[in-house]
Amino acid sequence: DIVSFTGNATARTISHSVGAAPEFMLVKNLADTDNWAVYHASNTTAPATDYLILNTTAATADDATIWNDTAPTSSVFSVGTSSLTNGNTEAMIAYLFAGVEGFSKFGSYVGDGLANGPFVWCGFRPAYVMIKRSSALEEWSIIDSKRDPYNNGATSHNLIAQGTEAETNVSTRWIDLVSNGFKVKSTNTAHNGSGSTYLFAAFADSPFKTATAR
Repeated sequence: DIVSFTGNATARTISHSVGAAPEFMLVKNLADTDNWAVYHASNTTAPATDYLILNTTAATADDATIWNDTAPTSSVFSVGTSSLTNGNTEAMIAYLFAGVEGFSKFGSYVGDGLANGPFVWCGFRPAYVMIKRSSALEEWSIIDSKRDPYNNGATSHNLIAQGTEAETNVSTRWIDLVSNGFKVKSTNTAHNGSGSTYLFAAFADSPFKTATAR
């Protein structure tokens, strides 16, 4: 769902129409130069007490004023007093996502620091994957099946969400998109630091849940 609302700097709930509790939320103050606030349901054991920033490399931070320390439900999400999510008299926009079988997946994995890294199950072949190391300063890495359609390609093309840098090409592929998820193939700490937790958002190449036969 996409929800627009006017902030009031008072902790409250905002209605949404996702039909499930959102697992991934992006909120931006349209009237100010505030950062993008990010909620991810797999971010720590109490994700509603924490937040990430989409436009920086910052690690997870604890702040009760962002989501009012309250997890979203199937009908509402909560905002606190922060101008990032509830600026007084200011226009706000929220993009809300929930996992849908065969279409989208939001979760986490723990890195092992090996070149033959973790396999992450999604239940579909991803067309798009965004990954963020939640416990440390690291980029928001993006890979997709259009720029890198083959797992045996000579290079891997990486975009980062938080900066204006050009696309980078690396000689060692850092992720393989497979039929039921993705396989991490990098020792880079942005994707696979040993013992580090990584959050991801993935969307399907061919959404089976909503596919129509002919």
